[in-house]
Amino acid sequence: MSFAIEVPGEAAPLSLFELGKTLELAAVSQHNAQGQSASQQLQAWESHPEYYTSLQTIFLDKSLRKETRFLAIILLKNGIDRYWRHTAKHAIKPPEKHLIRSRLLQGSIDEEDKTFSLHNALVTAKIVRIDYPDEWPDVMSNLINILRTSKDGNPIHLSGSLLVLLRIVKEMGTARLRKSQTALQAVTPELVQLLGEIYTEKTTYWQEFLMKGRGDEDDADYAMQNSLLALKTLRRLVTVGYQQPHADSMVQGFWSLSQIQFDQFLNGVSHDSWIPIPYQDTVGKHLVQFTKLHIEMSEQHPASFPLLPNSLDLVRAYWNLVKEFSQVFEKSGGLKQSASVTGNVKHEGPLSEKLALKGLLLLRSCMAIAYRHVQTFRYRSADTKELEKQAVHVIKVDLLRRDFLLDIVQVIISKLFIFRKSDLEAWEENPEDWESQERTEGDAFQWAIRPCAERLLIDLLTNYRELGQPLLSYCELATKVDMDIVTREAAYCALGCAAAIIQQAFDFDRFLTTTLVKDAQIQDSMAKLLRRRIAILLSQWVTIKISAENRAVVYEIFRHLLNPNDKHNDEVVRITAARQFKFIVEDFGFNGEIFLPYAADIFNLLIGLLQEVENDEAKLAILETVRHIVERMDQHISQFGDAIMLTLPKLWESAASEEYMIKQSVLAIMAALVMSMRADSQRYQPAIIPLLAEAMNPESPLHLHLIEESVELWKSLLLQSVPPLNSDLTRMVQLALPMLEYDTEVANQCLEIVKGYILLTPQEILGDALRRPTLQAVAQTLDSKSRDQSELGAKCMELIIRLSEELGGVQGVTVVVQDLVELGVLRNILEGLHSSWEANQTSGPNKKQSNISTIKETDYYAILARITVADPSILANVLGHFGGVENVWPWLSAQWFANFDHMGDVEREKLSCLALTRVMELPSPVQELVLDKLQDFLSMWTSVVMELVDGTEMPEAGACPQPDSLVWSGEIQRYDYDTPLDLHERSFAAKDPVHTAVTYEFVMARLQGLVARVGGEQAFEAQWAVNVDRDVLIGFQKLSVPWSGNTE
Repeated sequence: MSFAIEVPGEAAPLSLFELGKTLELAAVSQHNAQGQSASQQLQAWESHPEYYTSLQTIFLDKSLRKETRFLAIILLKNGIDRYWRHTAKHAIKPPEKHLIRSRLLQGSIDEEDKTFSLHNALVTAKIVRIDYPDEWPDVMSNLINILRTSKDGNPIHLSGSLLVLLRIVKEMGTARLRKSQTALQAVTPELVQLLGEIYTEKTTYWQEFLMKGRGDEDDADYAMQNSLLALKTLRRLVTVGYQQPHADSMVQGFWSLSQIQFDQFLNGVSHDSWIPIPYQDTVGKHLVQFTKLHIEMSEQHPASFPLLPNSLDLVRAYWNLVKEFSQVFEKSGGLKQSASVTGNVKHEGPLSEKLALKGLLLLRSCMAIAYRHVQTFRYRSADTKELEKQAVHVIKVDLLRRDFLLDIVQVIISKLFIFRKSDLEAWEENPEDWESQERTEGDAFQWAIRPCAERLLIDLLTNYRELGQPLLSYCELATKVDMDIVTREAAYCALGCAAAIIQQAFDFDRFLTTTLVKDAQIQDSMAKLLRRRIAILLSQWVTIKISAENRAVVYEIFRHLLNPNDKHNDEVVRITAARQFKFIVEDFGFNGEIFLPYAADIFNLLIGLLQEVENDEAKLAILETVRHIVERMDQHISQFGDAIMLTLPKLWESAASEEYMIKQSVLAIMAALVMSMRADSQRYQPAIIPLLAEAMNPESPLHLHLIEESVELWKSLLLQSVPPLNSDLTRMVQLALPMLEYDTEVANQCLEIVKGYILLTPQEILGDALRRPTLQAVAQTLDSKSRDQSELGAKCMELIIRLSEELGGVQGVTVVVQDLVELGVLRNILEGLHSSWEANQTSGPNKKQSNISTIKETDYYAILARITVADPSILANVLGHFGGVENVWPWLSAQWFANFDHMGDVEREKLSCLALTRVMELPSPVQELVLDKLQDFLSMWTSVVMELVDGTEMPEAGACPQPDSLVWSGEIQRYDYDTPLDLHERSFAAKDPVHTAVTYEFVMARLQGLVARVGGEQAFEAQWAVNVDRDVLIGFQKLSVPWSGNTE
């Protein structure tokens, strides 16, 4: 096959020869420049036709170098993720897809290299998940035919086809689309039957070979590998391929076979095994697959699990396995985590420990069936609900009996909580990694016996509180008898697990002062075990039960445990103490006053530890504890602010460019410090702002990773700032404006930031450099689908108009309004309002729909009201730009009056009332247009004035007859948690006409002026008032009668 396709720019033409040569350079070149150039060339070809079919051709060519073929299949796999779906940009064309699909099965079945076969199978599975059954309907039938023909033939072909099927089932088993789930379930029965035949046949073959020496050794090796692949696929199919596995006879048969062979294979890996040592590892893998089958069935089909043959006996057998292992647990070597070739985590260690762990996990799953019912929105029939109810009953009554539960508790606390020599070796080999894996909130319970036993004990105690009594007796004995450190540590572990259950019966305060204080100071080679456990134990009990006077004792113990000068406080002890102290500080009963005498030492110890550790996860844990302390200490933190701010910039600089999580924590602590220290934090702004500016730089690769913490810190700085602002902080507003287009949550916070700048630095915002960009950015938020954002955008626009009047008078407002005209903002507002008016003029099936909601309409009128309250002539000039006052005012005012019914905010109602009233000041022709709407004006005045009267006291003699509840008098109100920005905003709001003008007085002054201009009261009544409904006129005239106070 030979072809050449020219690509744009200076890229080389795409051909098989060029592609092969480029792949080889990228894969094996020793020269960085050549390798980079080849990689860039490959990227340039990604979007071009036949690139991915050519990659597959090269992969299938076994005459090429392995490195070249491997890179080809990796690039093909990556390309499937990015370009296979038809909705992707530069999606792979259908003819190319057809060619790729036609050769996929060949790529694994004919491949002897297991790594290449695996990666081709991964590619196949990804495509099947997308294309089956619509675009590739025959893939499963083809694969089934290949399995049938190869099961008694070439074992390599069988291995390759089984591997492909395994990856397909794994991929489709995780699919959430109903189409994929249904497609897999439709083919499951045939697959289960076929795989069952293959599994039985191959297992029989290698068992005959191992027990009786029949057959060929190589064939036996292949049989073991293929039976394992078949078992891996089978255990997935029976859990994801059936709605009710217990009702299927094939599943029941396989389930029974799994239990029989589990017992057989378990005997095969024992000390007096019939299986030679070289084969025991593979047999052990079969056993692990059986355990996964049993656990997954209980987790994914909790209603079916108890009803499958002998399931309860199976659970008891697992518990017996755990009990047997518990006798040697102390001497076991433990399990260790490592990464596999495919990137998955694998666990290495004694098989007996792996199986015992699976037994504990199965017991936890049974507890979940009985007590943690899965909440689902999926429809369940009455039969299904009855089945679930029956399963819960079987587990509770037939399995979880008291003697069984007591046996579990006794074995856990006496055997499985013991700290082993292998644990200590792992501790000392890599302290930081070990501590991180063992943390209480981690997932170590999924792969380690001791953490899993802790979780199981907590499950038992939570649901069977009566088990707390024997546990309490054990713990009390441990505190009184002179036990060795290892046994005492195990007892304290149990005491922590039982904290919530035995809190009433156990005097922890006494135990703290008489026992724990002494134990924390024990000088012994194993003392560090007990000290680590004490830190965990305190964090478990303090949040449940402790007296206020003993909190100081807890702080003293933690100060002691964090002391690096004590040789028994190694890294694990101190990191654990630092991690657990967060829970002490988080507790509702934490008091900054009590903690203050210990704060300086603990802060210094935490900061010192932070500089000592290398593990990023440990650093993050310490930083999180520091953040909580900063938050909970509130203003008491000010005396430690210098020390914190000395450390954080150094930590920021020491973090590598990709270590964004460390920088997230630094920003979060800074935000907490700023909020705790309030206005006093302004002295740290010169140190904070450069880091914030770096994080907010849109060109930075960390920008998106740090954006949430950055905007939070930015908001905090503005909230706690008193004008004038730091000049560097002021310049940063330019970074906030483009971010108003970001994700809604980020955009909302950035809009809050912009609002802060408007209030704190109005001169800069209204200056020539920033005014138009700010108006344009804020105007875009008015059309946001987020109500919070559009509402805040309207308030920002109101603030800008008000501030322009305060700083520049009418001329200042004129400049801003001219910008709004030229930017098209006011045109957009008027067009939206006109569409609402037009919609209100129609009805029935041909009714027009408004382009804006009534809520947005209210926002628009608020902006127009601000302009009008500043100077009504500016509004008249604006209307002149858009068709003339005579044409615009009639529909604009009609819709404005109608909008009062939808405002839902008395401040907005008063603002519009003041604005419309000010329009009365304008001369002809507006004067006549206003008088034409006199009835609407009178109705509005009556409604608004009466609404504002509610909640006010009776007026004094000689005062305005109709008081106004929105008028603020006296000093501005202050609250405990006010920030400087809150006070500044409230101070500015106090000057708002909405809070200074008494509505009735404001209205009467303008009305009297209008009456005078039309010739006096007689002329006014004869020419204009005569056109008003009598009831409306009487209602308005009643406003002149002094209000007599609340009638409620």
